[in-house]
Amino acid sequence: SGFLTFTELLVGVRGKLNERRQNMVDMAFQVLDKDAEGQVTLDAIQKRYDASQHPEVILGVKTADAVLLEFMETFEAYGGGTKGDGIITKDEFSRYYSAISSSIDNDDYFELVIRNAWHISGGEGWCANTTCKRVLVLHEDGSQSVEEVTDDFDISTKDVESVKAALVAQGIKDIKGVALYGLPTNFSAAEAPNAPAPTPSEEPSAPSPSAANRRTNMTSSITFG
Repeated sequence: SGFLTFTELLVGVRGKLNERRQNMVDMAFQVLDKDAEGQVTLDAIQKRYDASQHPEVILGVKTADAVLLEFMETFEAYGGGTKGDGIITKDEFSRYYSAISSSIDNDDYFELVIRNAWHISGGEGWCANTTCKRVLVLHEDGSQSVEEVTDDFDISTKDVESVKAALVAQGIKDIKGVALYGLPTNFSAAEAPNAPAPTPSEEPSAPSPSAANRRTNMTSSITFG
């Protein structure tokens, strides 16, 4: 067109992604490109991006497929690819993030943006991921710990068994129960730490309604990113 946008000017002045930022972009693309084909199709995007929850889809203004195409075209427009072909190449993806990178001065902040956007576990200090799902785990020895579910895009927090399977795959094998955020704990009476039994001289009193329901109504206080 003969004109430069501000973003294009920044990209031209700051140049290509440095090694650290390029590594983060490559990691993000791998989240989508599980088969290492060098490009991502609409089907792959559908597995990572739930367009049905987009406000305009909920209102009936657009279809989920239309929103998905717009999502992909955002990358294609910055990457110089074929708009609307339903494919994002690794080069298009990198060029898009080159544009994003040009407006971010700090490498640490760029890493945080990428890790949180694409649920990439890891990072140190304030670069550490905060969006991967966290759950409360009750271990066989009665201890409890908060554990991160890595590579969590395909895991529903309402599916206890899939959460357990993911944790086992991560090497956490002594799982007795899992508490998910916003849902009743999955600790059964047998799994939960035992309350001290009354002594022979004590007459067990009838539990109050709140006490009786405490276990069934308990919800985890762990918050997800």
